[in-house]
Amino acid sequence: MERTKVRVDVISDCVCPWCYVGKRRLDEAIEKVADRMEVQVVWHPFQLDPRIPPEGREWEAYARERFGSLERLREIHRRLIDVGEEVGIPFAFEKVEKAVNTLAAHRLLAIALEAGKQHEMVERIFAANFVEGRDIGELETLASIAGEAGMDREEVLRALQEGRNADEVDRELDAAMQIGVQGVPFFIVGGRLAVHGAQPAEVLVEVLERVARE
Repeated sequence: MERTKVRVDVISDCVCPWCYVGKRRLDEAIEKVADRMEVQVVWHPFQLDPRIPPEGREWEAYARERFGSLERLREIHRRLIDVGEEVGIPFAFEKVEKAVNTLAAHRLLAIALEAGKQHEMVERIFAANFVEGRDIGELETLASIAGEAGMDREEVLRALQEGRNADEVDRELDAAMQIGVQGVPFFIVGGRLAVHGAQPAEVLVEVLERVARE
């Protein structure tokens, strides 16, 4: 029997831990419907804080400014660590040393989409940031991550240094604002149903099935 094709557009930021959780739950949902649906996932950029400079900021000073206190942030992290265990993410927030600007990481995801490796690259970038504590705002680091995902490291580094896909990413960031996205992850299923937040896999399955029926 021919499987129904369904597209899922995900608006996300690479430094959003709930987006990482949302990706894992989406992966689980896709696995649950794989016998009857062919799901295409395309990732689109969002920036939780576009004011961070390209070189980034020292993490603790930034965290105090953004969250009010490190203790409040630790409470958030404790909750996320518990949720992460449920979806197989070993969050290691203590390894994060810098608040990064994610524009370059989003450009890498646009390059990866052209190469047919975007979904895998999303996973690698999330893991590099939240599990390994690597600086995903730094071009050399992003190129190395691309190499680990099977892409040509030096070719990707040149593309990042030359600003490839910068205009495309800017347009997509503007598009997210125009449709009213204020928080991520934000899923658009079948081009018409929106799901906000890292919803359980069962919710995503229900939405996928509804789109497939219609």
